[in-house]
Amino acid sequence: MNSKEWREVRTAKLTMNPLCEVCARKGYVRAANTVHHIREVESGKTEQECRQLAFAFANLMSVCRECHHELHNDMRYHSRQAHQERNEERLRQWVARHGGDG
Repeated sequence: MNSKEWREVRTAKLTMNPLCEVCARKGYVRAANTVHHIREVESGKTEQECRQLAFAFANLMSVCRECHHELHNDMRYHSRQAHQERNEERLRQWVARHGGDG
């Protein structure tokens, strides 16, 4: 995501929560430099729901790069299987929205 709207939301979130929320839970103080979507944007069932997940402060966490990487590893986000599953799900969603003609 790199739209003007996302950059503004990201900046606002990091301004409101400048410290890593994951580190804080562990008792550490570290500056946040990344904004993490708690629930994946693509998990929305409609475009409107995806948009809400993308920009809602309730779905965002300020984190440091290290914690962001760990969060995604914990979710198996970067594994080959996870990529394949996400691609298959995106295809299913696209077909459901646009029909199977073509």
